[in-house]
Amino acid sequence: MKKFFLLALTAIAAGTSAFAGPNTKSARISDHFSSAFKNAQNVTWTTAEKYDQASFTVGAQKVDAYYDTDGELIGTIRGMDFDKLPQSAIETITTKYTFPEYRLTDCIEFTDRASNTSYFVSFQNKKDTVVYEISKNGRLKYFATR
Repeated sequence: MKKFFLLALTAIAAGTSAFAGPNTKSARISDHFSSAFKNAQNVTWTTAEKYDQASFTVGAQKVDAYYDTDGELIGTIRGMDFDKLPQSAIETITTKYTFPEYRLTDCIEFTDRASNTSYFVSFQNKKDTVVYEISKNGRLKYFATR
């Protein structure tokens, strides 16, 4: 689900960014990462066509930071427990997506470069996977079906 979600975000980010040279991009990413994630440990980098990804831990929590083709931060993704979502979202979800028909497959927190936070959950049944975005106030918004 993270890759599916990230591809949607990078498509938006790539459409609004110009291409920086490799040295500029690397320096920009390195500078931002070292200042924004000072407590990062066990850092590994992955480069894809439209983004660079840093996977690391802060304390015991796994975090992924994504950078666009200009070397600008797209956002960060952290796994989270379902019971930490806003209560109103939990009530709506557990009413509509009941177990065992639906199984929770992912629950993540996404924080964009402007520090806006939202949550994404995905549920799988026998046919497909449904993804919802949840605002900080608990409002659900359909995101995708795969």
